Amino acid sequence: MKKFLFGSYFSCFLLLSIFINIIFSRSAFSQCINSPCFCIAIDEVGELSISWDTLNISNSNLFEHQFFADTGNGFVQIGTQSNPSINSFDFQNYFAGNASTSYFIKSLYGTNGSNFYFSDTISSIYFDLVNLFDGRVSLSWNHPVQINNIPVNSQYVIEKSSPVNPPTSAIWSPVISLPIDSTNYIDNISVCSSWLNYRVRLITTNCDFVSNLDGGFIEDQQAPDPPIINVVTNDTANNQIKIHWNPSIAQDVMAYIIFKFSSGSWTPLDTIYGIQNTIYYDTAITTFQNNIVQYAIAAMDSCSSGLPPQFNTSSAGLEHNNILLTQNYDQCSGEVALSWNEYINWPNGISNYKIFIKNDFSNNWNLLDSTNSLNYNYTIQQGNSNFSFIIEASSDSLISISNTIEFYANQPPIPQISYISEVNVFSDTIAIKYLGQNGIGIQYLNIFRSVNNGINFELLNTINNPTFPFTYFDTDANPNESSYVYQFSVVDSCLNEVAFSNYGSSIKLSISSNDYLINNLSWNPYIAWDNGVVNYEIYYLNNMNSALQPLIVLDSFEINHSHDFSNLINPSFDGRLCYKVMAFENQNSNGINGISSSNTFCIQNDPLVFIPNAIDLRGSVNYWKPVINMIDFSDYKVSIYNRHGELISFFDDINQFWDGKVLNSDLTVPMGVYVYQIEFKNSEGKYFHKKGHITLIK
Repeated sequence: MKKFLFGSYFSCFLLLSIFINIIFSRSAFSQCINSPCFCIAIDEVGELSISWDTLNISNSNLFEHQFFADTGNGFVQIGTQSNPSINSFDFQNYFAGNASTSYFIKSLYGTNGSNFYFSDTISSIYFDLVNLFDGRVSLSWNHPVQINNIPVNSQYVIEKSSPVNPPTSAIWSPVISLPIDSTNYIDNISVCSSWLNYRVRLITTNCDFVSNLDGGFIEDQQAPDPPIINVVTNDTANNQIKIHWNPSIAQDVMAYIIFKFSSGSWTPLDTIYGIQNTIYYDTAITTFQNNIVQYAIAAMDSCSSGLPPQFNTSSAGLEHNNILLTQNYDQCSGEVALSWNEYINWPNGISNYKIFIKNDFSNNWNLLDSTNSLNYNYTIQQGNSNFSFIIEASSDSLISISNTIEFYANQPPIPQISYISEVNVFSDTIAIKYLGQNGIGIQYLNIFRSVNNGINFELLNTINNPTFPFTYFDTDANPNESSYVYQFSVVDSCLNEVAFSNYGSSIKLSISSNDYLINNLSWNPYIAWDNGVVNYEIYYLNNMNSALQPLIVLDSFEINHSHDFSNLINPSFDGRLCYKVMAFENQNSNGINGISSSNTFCIQNDPLVFIPNAIDLRGSVNYWKPVINMIDFSDYKVSIYNRHGELISFFDDINQFWDGKVLNSDLTVPMGVYVYQIEFKNSEGKYFHKKGHITLIK
């Protein structure tokens, strides 16, 4: 660097000149009249060059240009130029790149330079580079003049070159053009490590300003910033977990590393190459009904550092997780309890969770409700249908969708069959046959009974876990005294009565008799088969047959019958008759023809007695003999007395007779009136006694 020494006189003169320049010089270097508009350029070796445009002063009038620089202790003259054909000045200042320095020109003209002008004071551009060690460099510089004095059509151009020897042979390439208000720029380098130089050029309409160069060994040692996950969601198209994140702001990112939290630790799942590849599907999970999965992502650039070299890799960013939806369906209440986990680490948190529903009645997703809670209860009104639910979490414009819950909302089935098919009376027990449906989870049956009227029912019994067909035996009934109406109710696994059967009634048969060998039968109608009774049949039994015999078939509306049993009279018939009525069902919807039978009603008919009142020994039938049917002949006795009360005859064989003779002799009694006495029992042990008169004629 050249040094110039001046006396105090010159210093005073310089100060005065500066003062005059401030007062009389133009305010903008773009408007130079008799003083040059000049630019300052610094080359690769630190040589400073001042250049200016053509003067308005004629060359013949120029005496010289004087150049002044601010050394830090005031302005000193650094050189002169008197050749009017030269408009540049070079100054070997090898420290020009250390700071910005101010300069001005004093132009002398006229005879012996008696007249002069001062230029504007202009600074060199000091350019500074800072290596950020992350693949970027920070560049900054100063304006050479106040920004409002820079022509509006000017621009800054950042230039870059690789160091060469000699440095003056360096090839500078433009990096970017910037507006005149720019004083800084961050450049992304395209190499991981290299020697690079930068400078800035201000291009004006008059000339160019060029800054010092700055550079060095530029190395990317810094890992990129961690990627920010936008959302982890369920892709409903393939039911896989989808992770989406923003591209890294670092331009040299080569790949992203996907981390997954499993088995209590974070493990790398996959590596995705390409800075713009910001979507990943976790194909290892085709369904995640039972998994809450967390994901985090790290960015890896193309540069390596350390020994051994490792690619610069960021830490994993904030983890995000999927939403796992679960359900618990209570078929008794019809309520499905939905629950899910919180979605974490959205910057603005959760706006709300939306519940969507789809079922067999509406095959489209419909918004059910929204909540800020992590659970929701929904009562299913129409059961026995397929239901689907999803949860949608939202934050601003971000949406995360849960897995889809699909299930069949079965309600306890209602039996398709609940039917009393038969009510049969056996002695003092009533058997009720019930048809139900197996395999549908019936908890128990309630059996109700009403006496006679079918109105006031009382709970008779409860049968747990029945299998069908099922027959209940009512041993507490008195079927010979009353008719009973029965009904069943079905209680499902939720303890709800879901079905009631038809009624079923016992048939009570009653019989009365008269002296004309007729038994009058009557019974209550059977109720209540679906299609009613097709007919009634009456069966009977006596001592001459061992099984019930069909008697008659009656129409469904007939509930009484008179039985003339005179055709049954014979010596062997003991008078006892038993009857049973059977009701036959008109075929029901179950394809069943039920049969219900009454009680067996037995009646002992009184003996049929024919006793002659006279005996004529002159005729062909010369004996007296009672004719009696329907008795127990083992207890048969006949006694005959005269008017004095004397026993004259006796026999106990139904085949014996009185021929008018005295007991145990051949003596015939005199003609007259005699008294008979007959004793016998029927088959039930009932005692009968007959007494009357016999007239004997001979």
